[in-house]
Order: sequence, then C-alpha cells, then structure tokens
Amino acid sequence: MPVSGSKWLAEAVPAYRKLVKAVSEGDGFPVLMLGGTEELLIDAARKLVLNYLLSDANADFDYFECEGDAVDAATLHEQLSALPMFGTRRVILINDPDGMKKQDVKEVLKNYVARPSPTTSLVMLQPMDRKPNRFEIQRLQAAPNSCWFFELKADELAKFVRNFVLEAGKEIESGAVDYLIEHSSAQLRDLQAKLEHLILFAGETKEVTAEMAMRATGVTAEVDLLDFEDAILDGNASRVLREARELLDKGMEPLAMLGRLRLLTHKVWLCGALADRRAKEDDYKDVLGFQAFKKNSFISSAKRWGGSRQQDLMLNLLQIEMHAKSKSSDVRSMIFQWLWNASSRKYSGTPGTKTNEWEFVK
Repeated sequence: MPVSGSKWLAEAVPAYRKLVKAVSEGDGFPVLMLGGTEELLIDAARKLVLNYLLSDANADFDYFECEGDAVDAATLHEQLSALPMFGTRRVILINDPDGMKKQDVKEVLKNYVARPSPTTSLVMLQPMDRKPNRFEIQRLQAAPNSCWFFELKADELAKFVRNFVLEAGKEIESGAVDYLIEHSSAQLRDLQAKLEHLILFAGETKEVTAEMAMRATGVTAEVDLLDFEDAILDGNASRVLREARELLDKGMEPLAMLGRLRLLTHKVWLCGALADRRAKEDDYKDVLGFQAFKKNSFISSAKRWGGSRQQDLMLNLLQIEMHAKSKSSDVRSMIFQWLWNASSRKYSGTPGTKTNEWEFVK
C-alpha cells in the first residue's frame, strides 16, 4: 500500500515535501516543531523524522518521549542535558508542549530552545483543535525550525488522490477524484481509508472509475440515484417512474428523494443561466462538482423545461415537501406526478392533467 511510503505524499503536499528535502540533506534537527490540524500528515511527518533520527541513535537508551502536561522540570532538564550513550545523538520527543502548565517546565524548554545541544535532537508535536486564521498560519509557517500541516486545498487534495492511486500502479478518472473529495470529511484519514479500500476493490483493473469509487466506498445507492437523475435529464419518463418506485420500495425516505430532486432542479436552473451567458468550464464545475462532464445534459434539460416550467416544478416540489413533513397524506403519488411532469417531453402546468398517461407505470 502506498501509505507506507513518503515519495507520493511529498509530491502531493508542499509542507511534507519540504521536510523530506531536509531529511535527504542530512539536517540534524537540533529543534523541530511539527504541528497543525491535519492528523495524518503530522503522524506521517513524525514517523519520517523519528525513523531518520533514530538511525543514528539507540532507541532503548538515547530516546525519550513525554507529554507536555505530565513532565516535570527536573526530568525535562535531565533528559535535555544528557549525552548520548551508544549513538551519535539523543532524540527527545515532546507531545503537546503547549499543554505545559507549570512555569518552571516552560522555562526549561525555553532556555534549551535558545541554546540547543549539538548532540540532541528535540522534536515537538503540537496538534491544534482549530484551524488558525490566514494571518496566524502565515506567522506559523514563517517560524524557523517548524513544519505545519493544515487542511489541503482542492488542487492539493486532487494530487493526494492521484499520487496515491498512481503509487498503487493505477490511474483514476477525474470524475472519481472529484467524487472521493466531495464525499470525504475534512481529515485526510477519511480520504485515505476510502482510497485504500478502493485500491483493493479495483483488483487488477488499471483505471479507477467514478462508479467504482461509489461502490467501493459503500455508497452503492448513490449509483442508483445518479442513474435515476440521468433518466430525468434525458426526459425518459417511464424509466424515471420505474426507478423512483424501486428506490422508494428499497427504503429511501420520500423527504430524502424530494431533497435530491430539489437540488437537481436547482442545478438545472443554474446551468441554464450559465449557458445563457456562455460561462467558462470552471463555472459549471463549481455548480456540478464531479458531475461537470454531464453539463450538456443539464443544459438540455434547462432548455426543455424553460423558465416558467422550472418555476412550476420548484414550487410544486416545495408543496409536496410540506405534505411530506406534515404527514397529512401519502406523497408517493404526488412525487410520481411531479416526476412525470419533469421528465416528459410535453408539459401541462396543471397538476393532474397527465394522470391517465402515466397510470400504467405507477
């Protein structure tokens, strides 16, 4: 698995690349602060640095690790002042130095950092509960002898995914990259777990597709929902009603389906507006995310619906949602009627006028 390596991670994350470069150049790290909000990167950096430093130290006799809020001043001073016993350096790791409560402990650390020993490497790990603001991040990143890791930007996340998959000897579709990023939490551990499972799921297949990503990450229903939405965009009314019925029969809540339909309608309306002003590709990606490659289908639906039909569809959806929330009546038939009006090629703005036409597929 590529997670054990560092080359692919260095290519994706600039801060980690900086650390790898320092290690390759033989930096002794007299004092080094590793911190931030991104746990996976902090942990990877810790392993990288300790593996490097302990190659010249005896882990049993020349390594000391402590928690900032637990160590006392005398112990810390003794450990920082000691000479290496069997290696060329001692390695001291302090977890959460900001957790130090006693002033005398803080003074020991402050004095040592001002004049570090040439035979000791002091590494401090400082996880953060919240992401600092832009100015705080700039100040931290400008500080000497430190390396900070925060949530990656969109392009860095894409590199993270692509490099992980490439390290496993595979390629990945752009749609799959976007899908994984959109459906993962802010922490990279979640994205990494999905990627590890995806690589196993892919087996001998060389290219990872969006559908494979959905199925491998346990969101099989998402594939069915996307097929359902495609049928709406294509104007295939009988298929739409059949798939809607299957989804509801499988246990999908009517309110969940209505929320999905409201989002789809909104995207169609936005894509129609973007087409009218001849917007750039990036504008469509902002609206559609990993579905940006379907922009022509969304634009075609916008043209087929027209302005007044889109307004009617949105208003009717809101009315159905009110019924669903109040549980005043069974809304399945209302949903089927709405879907018929949305996906049929011809449209009557008066609800109920097309009931006979779709009765056979209800």
